[in-house]
Amino acid sequence: MSDAEPRDDTNMQEIITAFVNQYGLTKAEVMAEIENAFSTLLSRWYRLPVMVFFRNDFRLEAVAYNDKGGIVMQRPIDLAEMKGRKTILRYLEDSLAKAAVLKETVVYKKLEKQLRWGEIIGRDLEGNFLLETEMIPGEAVIAICPLNRIGVHERNSDSFHVGQRRAFHLRLIEPVSVNGTSRLKVVMDRVSKTLVENLLKERLDGSTEKIKIRCLKRYVGHKSMVLTTRQLPKAAIIAVDRELKERVQVRIVKDLWADPC
Repeated sequence: MSDAEPRDDTNMQEIITAFVNQYGLTKAEVMAEIENAFSTLLSRWYRLPVMVFFRNDFRLEAVAYNDKGGIVMQRPIDLAEMKGRKTILRYLEDSLAKAAVLKETVVYKKLEKQLRWGEIIGRDLEGNFLLETEMIPGEAVIAICPLNRIGVHERNSDSFHVGQRRAFHLRLIEPVSVNGTSRLKVVMDRVSKTLVENLLKERLDGSTEKIKIRCLKRYVGHKSMVLTTRQLPKAAIIAVDRELKERVQVRIVKDLWADPC
C-alpha cells in the first residue's frame, strides 16, 4: 500500500491481491481488515464514529456520524485529502499479521495432543530447545520444547542435541505477540503420557482401530505402564523404548478404564 491514494479500482485490487499473497488471507478477509483499520483510526482521530467501507468499484468510502440533539448527522470524509497514511499502513499491516496468525491458530489448534517429529535446531537463552517441525506436510514451523518438559536423562545426552530428530507431543498452539509482532507459538513436550500412546500407535501400521492403548502411568526416563486391549508387536514396544530411553511395560486388559489393581 503506497502513500499515494489509489486512483482507480484496479490499483486497489492489486493492493488487495498483494496482501492476500503476503498474509495468506482470503480477499474478503483482507478487505474486512482494511475497512476495520481505516474505521478504527479515523474514529480515533475525528473523535466520532466513522464507518469505512468498499463500494462496488473497490473504492473506499468513509462517513462520520455525529449525534446532535438526538439527530444523527452524516458527514463524508475525503480520503484523498487525508493525512497519516503511513500510520494507517502500519496499523493495517499489524492487523493483517494478527488476522493471519489467528487464522493459522484455528487451523493448527485441532492438531494439539498429536505426535510430531522435530529436528533440534538450537536452544534459547533459558535453555529451552528449539525445534523445526511440520504441522502439516510441507509447512515447517519453529516450535519450542521447554527444558522442564524434557526428561532429566535426556537434557544433556548425546541423543538430544542439534541435528537430532526426536518425537514430541504437540502440547499447545496459541497466538502471541513478541515485541509487537504477532506470531504462532507452538509448544512441544517429551514427558506426556500421550506421547507414549501415540508412538505405539504410529508403529501399528494402521491397525489402531482394533487395538486400544492407554498409558496408565509414566515415570519419565524409567518406566511407562501401558494398558492395551490386544497384544502389541514386540518391535513396536522396543522402538518406543529406544526413542524415549525408558522401559515400556505393557499389560493386556479387556477394559482400559477399569481399575487395573
